[in-house]
Amino acid sequence: QPMAPRHGASAESALYHPLLPRDRIVAVVRAHHVRFEGTPYLYNGRYLMRCYDGSGRLGYCQVDPYSGAFIGVDLRLDS
Repeated sequence: QPMAPRHGASAESALYHPLLPRDRIVAVVRAHHVRFEGTPYLYNGRYLMRCYDGSGRLGYCQVDPYSGAFIGVDLRLDS
């Protein structure tokens, strides 16, 4: 079901909002000097990557798939 357009936006722009490519997500995580492994994948509306926090514990880096904003490192995935 198509979304209603925002005020002042066309109907076409409301239907399609491009995701950033995975190599850009890797660059964002690398820019934050976070050690990671694997490739990014979409989960619950965000890109996740397996990574390590400052103490060396395995966690998940979260990145916004539209803006590329680094959300942070979580040790658990709670919705």
